[in-house]
Amino acid sequence: MRVVMVAKQKGGAGATTLVRELGVAAAAAGKCVVFVDLDPQGTLRGWWNRRTEGVQGDPNPGLATPTPDQMPAALDQLRASGMDLCIVDTPPSVHPFLGAVMRLADLILLPTRPTTDDLDALPAILDLVEEAGRPFAFVVTQVPPGRSRLLDDAVPVLAQRGRVAPPLRIRIDFPVAAATGSAATEIAPKSKAAAEVEAVWHFVSADLAKLARKRARAMVS
Repeated sequence: MRVVMVAKQKGGAGATTLVRELGVAAAAAGKCVVFVDLDPQGTLRGWWNRRTEGVQGDPNPGLATPTPDQMPAALDQLRASGMDLCIVDTPPSVHPFLGAVMRLADLILLPTRPTTDDLDALPAILDLVEEAGRPFAFVVTQVPPGRSRLLDDAVPVLAQRGRVAPPLRIRIDFPVAAATGSAATEIAPKSKAAAEVEAVWHFVSADLAKLARKRARAMVS
């Protein structure tokens, strides 16, 4: 099982949208997915409850609710149950438990809006990521539709510190889908929102596959 953690310094960056859209895209690609919601606001849990109301059997994606200190044991149990992918949502700001959870991740995604305020807030969370020593990538979110000078200016700044995944723009399909416990890829599979989600999922899945090959080679040698 691979673990993807979504971490952010500031709220309002669309991190939970990123989590649930990626999870649904991964499930559609045949992965057994489980979410972990460590954010006390419970936005991901609320969406998942809307999604699964009245659903019989084991939903995919599923939801696990460990506390931060229970994460190592919870991940072991999820691996044993046959999960392929765990996506962890975290609260905004630098909480004391984030470093320990980061060290459990195979990949950390850092969503950020393309504004000076958001870019200025990144160093604190980046310090934690680099201390954890885990692979990471930025995802520029809440980008205005069309050609965006904000995006054009932000990407080179982010690229100086790490890799940058495809962006997610402001699309009405994201909140509309969330209201019914759905994802943009489900309610509007031919939309620009769905295409952007698929691009981010391809980036993440390629990264995880690359990490798996690297680990396999290390075990052989």
